[in-house]
Amino acid sequence: MGARLLWPLILFICFGKGVVAEEMKRTEGAAEPEQPEVLNETRYSKIMARSICPPWSLLRESIKEDHKALLPRMILITARTAKRMPLCVLMKPGKAQATYVNMVLKHWAKRVCRLAKARITMTGAERIDPDRTYLYAVNHMSPFDIPVIYACMPQRAGFVANAICSHIPVMAYWMKRSGAVFISQGDKEKEFEAVKLMVKRLKRGRSLILFPEGYIFQGEGLADFKRGGLYTAVLAGVPIVPVCIYGTQNVMPTGSLHIIPRRRVVLEFGEPIETSTLDRDGRKGIEKTVYDRLLAMKRQLAEEWSQHSHW
Repeated sequence: MGARLLWPLILFICFGKGVVAEEMKRTEGAAEPEQPEVLNETRYSKIMARSICPPWSLLRESIKEDHKALLPRMILITARTAKRMPLCVLMKPGKAQATYVNMVLKHWAKRVCRLAKARITMTGAERIDPDRTYLYAVNHMSPFDIPVIYACMPQRAGFVANAICSHIPVMAYWMKRSGAVFISQGDKEKEFEAVKLMVKRLKRGRSLILFPEGYIFQGEGLADFKRGGLYTAVLAGVPIVPVCIYGTQNVMPTGSLHIIPRRRVVLEFGEPIETSTLDRDGRKGIEKTVYDRLLAMKRQLAEEWSQHSHW
């Protein structure tokens, strides 16, 4: 009885009152039978949308699914970065704060990758000038793409992310401080405002990371790119860097809430595409140029993968 009374208090301290209400509601009375989840990226948004406290719901589901408890531990590692928030709040906005936020995110990402025992190979970083501003165009294969990219990124950069990420406590704070731009997909007015904000950030020297496919693509090749995102680099006059990531789909399959350890991941930085020197046709065709370059990079990695089954 004592443990049952203390449990809501423990949950309140760790996650807030929302999780207490959800847990009490879940445990009171007979639970309705749950429909099996569809294993694609919509599973995460559905879990969060019907939850009073999304982080707790994700943690609870991952505890059920991840028998090695790797993903639950990663969620807790994320929560622990909250202890670094007070110092960040006291710092004046500027280079020092941006450097601190980047350090927190990179440290978090490397801890998550070490916990997963992911064997990451990074190539092409020498093509990046850390003093320049870039728009990184990355293919999207798994939720695990995000920590791998943060761990490997050779300069400070903010993500262009789905607006649902702005509702994840702790992580949303660090993403906002890193200069992230959140997009409400399907809302044309908000999408236009996000595009304008991207151009503004790029012109002010803030590099951004974009998944031009707009969602996690599970098929061969690439999904069609969402319109507008890549053209922000043209409007801002900054180079676009195609970045190909491969292997993360084997670490955390799309729609899953578990981690498969000791998998190989490759991240390759392609040659930057200068936009400031493009002619009119080059500017109009920038999406196809990036698409073709990134598709060729992904096909090459996929071919190398098929020749090394032990990876």
